[in-house]
Amino acid sequence: MNPLSMKNIQKLIGEEVQLFDRDGRRGAFTVASVEALERHGYDDLGRFVEHFSIKFDGDGSTHFPDGHYHFKHPKLGEIELFVFHKHGHEYEVLVDSQPVG
Repeated sequence: MNPLSMKNIQKLIGEEVQLFDRDGRRGAFTVASVEALERHGYDDLGRFVEHFSIKFDGDGSTHFPDGHYHFKHPKLGEIELFVFHKHGHEYEVLVDSQPVG
């Protein structure tokens, strides 16, 4: 099972995830939405490719610039993701997973 699949992340909409960086800064994001992007689905070779965005609302306690952060959630486990700061307290992660081989 892939905890970072679109189907699994959609189940987290409205839930809070904890994030932290290597310097120990911590914060909380709420999963606001999950949206399929243009290449989401089957490719020309019949392989399923997941390409989607996860939009988060920050709690406002700390600003997180673009970069890698560790995310923790009981259903997701702990995973490192690259976060884009959009504006204000809005953030986004792009997921692009495709089969290898």
